[in-house]
Amino acid sequence: MRRIGFVALIILLALISSGCWDTVEIEQVALVGSMGVDKGQGDKVVVSLEVINPGALATGIQGATAQSPVVSIVTRDEATTIANAINNAQRRTPRRISTGLIGTVVFGQSLAREGIGQYIDYLIRDARVRSSALLVTCDSGAELLQRPFMYPLPSRTLAGLSQSAPASGMTITVTLGEFTAKLAEPGIEPTTIHTVGRKTKDVQVKRQGEEVKHTDPAFMLEEPIDVDITLESELPAESPVLNPYKEASSGEFVPGITIDIGIAAYRGDKLVGLLDSAEARGYLWTTGELEQSTVEIEDPRGSGKKIALRVIRSSASIKPVLDQEVIRMEVELHVDLETREGPMGMDMTNQTLLEAIEDSLDALIMHEARTTLNKVQKELKTDIYGFGNKLYRANPKLWAELEPRWNEELFPDLEVHFQVKSRVRAPGAAYSVSSR
Repeated sequence: MRRIGFVALIILLALISSGCWDTVEIEQVALVGSMGVDKGQGDKVVVSLEVINPGALATGIQGATAQSPVVSIVTRDEATTIANAINNAQRRTPRRISTGLIGTVVFGQSLAREGIGQYIDYLIRDARVRSSALLVTCDSGAELLQRPFMYPLPSRTLAGLSQSAPASGMTITVTLGEFTAKLAEPGIEPTTIHTVGRKTKDVQVKRQGEEVKHTDPAFMLEEPIDVDITLESELPAESPVLNPYKEASSGEFVPGITIDIGIAAYRGDKLVGLLDSAEARGYLWTTGELEQSTVEIEDPRGSGKKIALRVIRSSASIKPVLDQEVIRMEVELHVDLETREGPMGMDMTNQTLLEAIEDSLDALIMHEARTTLNKVQKELKTDIYGFGNKLYRANPKLWAELEPRWNEELFPDLEVHFQVKSRVRAPGAAYSVSSR
């Protein structure tokens, strides 16, 4: 009896431990690499899905061209909710749409200015969408997903951009989870990476040693579905627009490129303004989130040349101070740099010269940080720095009284004191080569 019972237990465990009862083969799934959400007619939203063809990717671009040149297609549907738009897209897709691999969500600027809270709600409720998905605010909206620049998949280009762009010191990477956390956290407003897509016509690329002025055969053969939306009318007049561009003679797409990287500032779920690359660095100085960057200062010796230094690391500490019912923020910035380029004959072992360089760096960092802070306080009126959050953590009772008036009344006039300490940690080898 014991032996029979033991065998029965093994059989039962084998049956209930099977993980293949609901398996779905890869050729039965439509994998979505990225999603675009743009403003539609009235209260509707236009949802674009970059649907990946994994079979084409698996065999490589050259091999895929012989079987199926389509690496991805972009579907476009208009509905009142994201959920319904995806449902509409499923009607025309012979595979089950899966959002579990979405790496990037792109919001059009016009929609973002009206508010994206409802759409963030969908993304966080859908357990299949990863909280690590990158959020992007783009002037040209989801049309950015139609440009396979350098990579065959736009989603891969955007993923690479999220990893490489912060190294420029001109933007910041924000995930869905981080954006949602700031929406819920008191005293701090969310941000996203901001980019602009622009078409480029005469692009020189090499293919098998031959220079040509167009890309390899089009990776996306399906045009977006017409939903009677004219994107240009929804954008500011000065915004460059990324229109679908196709060579009339060859039928091949010309690669697009993302430019003008910066930061999009939100108040709650609404976009209120943009920080360009220079302003973005001023913001990152203050928050201590600057990973890398190159800064230039004038040669203190008066040669008229520039000295270039690379940021090794930076940090910031923000401390709220209540002085006779007047609130101010004390911000300490610490920046370590290394010398990358300078005029010939510059001896970086000279302590006097080194101190003069560090003084110039302090002044430059102070100027950039204050310039951005002034714009954010006076024009945007949104506390993306998290000053209010520091006050909330230090004095929750006081914050409860000030919170209703913080962004509109108190934050714009908040007194902020900066203390900057830069150090040239790696001055480089001394040299005294003089020009002839």
